[in-house]
Amino acid sequence: MESTNDLKFKHDATIVTRCGYTGEDGFEVSLPNSQAEAFMDAVFAVKDGEGAAMAVPVGLGARDSLRLEAGLCLYGHELNEDISPIQAMLAWTISKRRKESLGFLGEEVVKKHMDEGINNKRCGFIGGKIPVRENTELFEALPDGTPGKKVGVVTSGTIGPSIKKACGMAYVDTPFNKFKTNLIAVVRGKNEPVTVTKMPFYPSNYYKKP
Repeated sequence: MESTNDLKFKHDATIVTRCGYTGEDGFEVSLPNSQAEAFMDAVFAVKDGEGAAMAVPVGLGARDSLRLEAGLCLYGHELNEDISPIQAMLAWTISKRRKESLGFLGEEVVKKHMDEGINNKRCGFIGGKIPVRENTELFEALPDGTPGKKVGVVTSGTIGPSIKKACGMAYVDTPFNKFKTNLIAVVRGKNEPVTVTKMPFYPSNYYKKP
């Protein structure tokens, strides 16, 4: 492997990381477009002891359903320029030093949200057998099971392939974002009960060095 001192300007490089954006142990490979086809052909050519392929291609939907079960945010859904890390329940990504010294883009909003609190937050929910998709409105569940006032909007939703139930994430007004709070999602004119649930919905299996 070449050292960084040997890399010329605009040198093509392959980068392998072990980030696991699906909640499972996995690798992400970044490489030049010119090498992508040959790389994937080599990956799919690897066989196990019985001659079966060790890897098969899957679509974006498979990745996204696993990402959701792992409770991982996706930019453009749970994250955008108008959502602070505090609203997104990502305060843990800001170091203690940074929380005290600030000095980063958006510090004014982050400090305001840390000091004064916020009126809505990202939360997870689980429903039944009907998927509750992005932009579905969430309502307070009244004692008779009917929807009350609107309290949130779904940002991502699907049927979890592992939990066999509808799951998703939403931004919900406080205090309706508390765990075990029952809400109602209106899906194609029908009331679907959902419950605010801790994430991840399915245990993550990231590799951890012994």
